[in-house]
Amino acid sequence: MAIHNLPTSLTEAEWESLASRFSLTKGDIDRPSLHSVPSGRLLEREACERYLDALSLEIGSPSRRVTASMLAKRYAFVCVSPVLYAMTMFDKGLRLSLEHCRLESYLDRGGDPGNSRFPNYSLAGLEVWKPAPGSRREWREALLLELFAGHLSPLFAGLSDLAKVPAAILWENAAVRILPLYEEAADKETDMAVRDRIREDFEYIANTAPGSLFGQRTNPLRRFLGSRDCAGSADTQAHTRLTCCLYYEMSAEYCRACPLPQRRKG
Repeated sequence: MAIHNLPTSLTEAEWESLASRFSLTKGDIDRPSLHSVPSGRLLEREACERYLDALSLEIGSPSRRVTASMLAKRYAFVCVSPVLYAMTMFDKGLRLSLEHCRLESYLDRGGDPGNSRFPNYSLAGLEVWKPAPGSRREWREALLLELFAGHLSPLFAGLSDLAKVPAAILWENAAVRILPLYEEAADKETDMAVRDRIREDFEYIANTAPGSLFGQRTNPLRRFLGSRDCAGSADTQAHTRLTCCLYYEMSAEYCRACPLPQRRKG
């Protein structure tokens, strides 16, 4: 491990905050599952096909295309959001590798926030790192490289190819999870040093991080987040998306951020 990373751990309060906020569970908890798949298996075409078909039945989706989009949105919530939240709010890095994470759909959802039909994220072992003194920029870069280029990008590429859903939809599904995360944090945080870190981290992720950190030629989030300012901008109005996430195909309504109603009015 590079010198800018130092081993650490989450406090009990930090873990509880992440677990309750982002539907995380620990892999040593014995709980009956309806569907369970290691994240790495989703990179295998046949395993991913089986999982998408099973999840389609579970959530009432009409096609793999819609299911893949919904899965990407959920995945950004249970995987990307806790890593970024811990990075910015706790100054700690979670290493959620494909080999040590699992999507779990539980038979008993009674204890889940929102009683969601969508899978939770189970962690089999959790490595946590903090930046060495004076090395936070390098630490952040390594953390985002592992999260996006090493984890999310290959998953999204596989879903896009298998389900014939544009990659732009999947990346905007991630973007719509990231923006409110930082908006809410900026709106509620009173510590000025943390507020500065919130703004700086968001600006880096949304604008200045190079495409290489995402396993892409260009930063795939810049199109969706580049013009946004997270600081103090949280409100009840959803930002209109540039792409449609296809939610309307499995529901009687459009999501609040859907661009289709406005386009069809025009």
